[in-house]
Formats: sequence, C-alpha cells, structure tokens
Amino acid sequence: MIELVLFRTGAVDIARSAFQPWLEGAAREERVVAPVWSGLLRTNEGNVVFDTGLHPVHVERPDATFGPQSGLKVMMEKEDAIVSRLAALGVKPDDVAIVVNSHLHFDHAGNNGAFPRATFVVQAEHLAFAKGKPNFPGVYWDIAELRYLPVTGRTRVATGVEVIPTPGHAPGHQSLVVELAESGRVVLTGDAAFTRENIERGEIPAMDQVAAKESLALLGSLAEGDLKRIFTSHDADNWATWRHAPAAYR
Repeated sequence: MIELVLFRTGAVDIARSAFQPWLEGAAREERVVAPVWSGLLRTNEGNVVFDTGLHPVHVERPDATFGPQSGLKVMMEKEDAIVSRLAALGVKPDDVAIVVNSHLHFDHAGNNGAFPRATFVVQAEHLAFAKGKPNFPGVYWDIAELRYLPVTGRTRVATGVEVIPTPGHAPGHQSLVVELAESGRVVLTGDAAFTRENIERGEIPAMDQVAAKESLALLGSLAEGDLKRIFTSHDADNWATWRHAPAAYR
C-alpha cells in the first residue's frame, strides 16, 4: 500500500503570465502567490520524496538566489522547510531512501542537501544540462556527498512508482506516476505543467515548445483525462482543493 502526502514548502509571488501565456493586457502582469510543494510517498520499499522545495535561506533572505531585481519573489516561513514538514509526519531525513527531482531548479531541488543518505533519481540528460548553469544554482544540489542515479527514460522507482520523461520546461525534465490502491493513478507533474489549465489548453511557457506540448498531452493521457488526479507544480487555484499533510492519498 502506497500513501502520498503533499505539503507546502514555500510559495512564489509571480506574474500570472509566467504560467499562463494566453493572458492578455493587464491580466498578464497580475500577481499570483503560487505554492511550492513537495510530496512524501510511503511505500513498502521505503520512503520516497518528490522534489525538495526551497532552501530555508529564503526565510530570512527571500532574494538569496536571484537578487532583488528578480521578477519572482520567494515567500517562505520557517515551518515550510522540508525537514520541518517531514518531522511533523514523523520522518527524519535519514528515513528517506530515494529523492526524485523533477528537475534541478532552486524551488524543486533547493533542499537536496538535507538528504545526504538518499539516492537522487534524475534523468541523465537533465543532470548534464543543469551542471554549471547559473539558473540551476549548484549550491543547492551539486553537492559532493550527494549520490545521484542518472536514469534514461521511464524508470521504476518502487513498486507502483515510476518516473516518466516530460521535457520542454528543461531537457530531461521528468514527472512521477504513482499507482494508488484507492485513488487510482496520480501524476506529480513538476514544471511540465504549472497549472491544470496548461493541460486543458495544451499551452505553457517553455524552453522547447514542441516538447512541452507533447508532455502536456502525455500528462493528460496518463491520467486518462481525469485532471483531478494530476498534481501540477504551482497551481494556486487547485492547491486549495487538494489534501494536505497530514491527510494522505491512498
């Protein structure tokens, strides 16, 4: 039996157009406070964490990563740090066997350093792409003592848990598909889909538009069209409707 628990690991204040390219006029610049979140999967083969959220340096210094000129404002409370969120669930960092990073941006891999005993599952293509790039700050993930397992393509992480490539946002981006006994198959998209509307419209801002559109279509098909079983990365509207820790999906 797998249990999936979702919990907030911060938020970003950002222009809506960063997620919704179809907006026009003043609506493009309207601000939204979008959640940053992580997931804990309790499986018979150990605990798996999906994305590690923001580094707690942002609690005191919201502009620590990209400076005060950035159009993105980080919002983070002390209790948002993933170690605190897991502690509230009775889980210590050393209890985590595997971390799946959808990709290595600072709001998805920001707290990788908190899990020195875990194995990090990342697409090989993405690891190679992200290394040394300023917009994938290595201070949060390119850490000598961390053990990365570079994978290629669809890869089983545990029974009923599989990573699936969903490129577009970045080369080698991946999403996580989880087969739950009661809820059925659910998909944790990472930044392959920021909001449910991205999937509905087949539109998203991305480095590679062709790949991104293919990934959006794939996400929809994986959930057999039931978008309530898709957990998108920064969806302020739908986040409020999901179960949050300590409640679980089973």
